[in-house]
Amino acid sequence: MGTFKLVLEDDFGYDFTLIAIHGAIESYYLAYLLNKHLKLRLKRSRNDLIISHDVIAAEFPMYEYHNEKQYTTYHLFSNLTRIKKEPADNLSSLFKTETAIERRFFLEDLPRVDYLLKIREEGSGFAKTKTLKELNQIPQIITAYTVDIEELKTKENLIFE
Repeated sequence: MGTFKLVLEDDFGYDFTLIAIHGAIESYYLAYLLNKHLKLRLKRSRNDLIISHDVIAAEFPMYEYHNEKQYTTYHLFSNLTRIKKEPADNLSSLFKTETAIERRFFLEDLPRVDYLLKIREEGSGFAKTKTLKELNQIPQIITAYTVDIEELKTKENLIFE
């Protein structure tokens, strides 16, 4: 009798566009700029994106907008968060109240990206090149470009609703 070998592949169809945004500004101000220039209505989500790194949970602020006329959903979130890490009690340190601040990335593959804009469209109303052109014309944004999702190692982090 022969043996059968089953191989499980993560072959998801990613039905969204991911835009990387570089700009050293606060997330609420970037959401304001996108609302102003792209005519969106991004609002702060009640729930932040949470990713567990080791035993520490990292929270990433998220803004979202559902355009019901064009059947498009926009998610703007930070790629970087800072976590206060308390020192272990058993370590002898010079200062007992010393805390370390760690940087955690939502997508480890893109450590230089400040923000990510995930755009999911169910219709045909989204114009990628027009959106990129308008993003790059905003003075506070250094650059914006699309990201090839298939090349990311941590692309499973992008599966959320």
